[in-house]
Amino acid sequence: MADKTDWVVDGFQFGTDNDARLAKNEQIRIKNLEAKLDYNNTNMVYAVYKKAIENRVFKTPVGYDFLKKLQRCLNNAAGFDGDIYDIPVQGVYSFRESTAPAVERVKASTKKKKERPKRDKEFFTKRILLCANAVLAALVVLLFLIAYKGSSNPNVLNYEKAVKDRYAYWEQQLTEREQAVREKERELMITE
Repeated sequence: MADKTDWVVDGFQFGTDNDARLAKNEQIRIKNLEAKLDYNNTNMVYAVYKKAIENRVFKTPVGYDFLKKLQRCLNNAAGFDGDIYDIPVQGVYSFRESTAPAVERVKASTKKKKERPKRDKEFFTKRILLCANAVLAALVVLLFLIAYKGSSNPNVLNYEKAVKDRYAYWEQQLTEREQAVREKERELMITE
């Protein structure tokens, strides 16, 4: 792990090694730009300033400090009539209200206590979902009962019974017809 003194760049102390490296890279870019930049040529200063803002080249306070320097140079330039854009800041500084973790935990616990209506709302929606599931399950059971008991047409649940009953009925009709035919034959043979 790097020493925190390595995280200081141009008078700014950074919280991570990555941020410090990014600031060092920006510092190198700034030195290269300043070597080529003529502060007396406002058009050149404005072009560098505008391009840096449009492309969001700088993301650390080191880069913002350079942009502020260019902005002051343009504001102080006599006869400059271009639009000087505001410097867009990418960082979020209101992430934590305080630096004391204990204060944050206390605030978080009081927020949880205040969120009771949300929990009641969740309970209410869970209760509705459970009731809806129970009603749907009862409907499914009812549909199976109707399909099994109430229908005379063969279906997936009672096709075997329906087919056996139909064949039994046909067999009974055939035996009755055979008996009727045999009786007629006997009557006809006797009368001859």
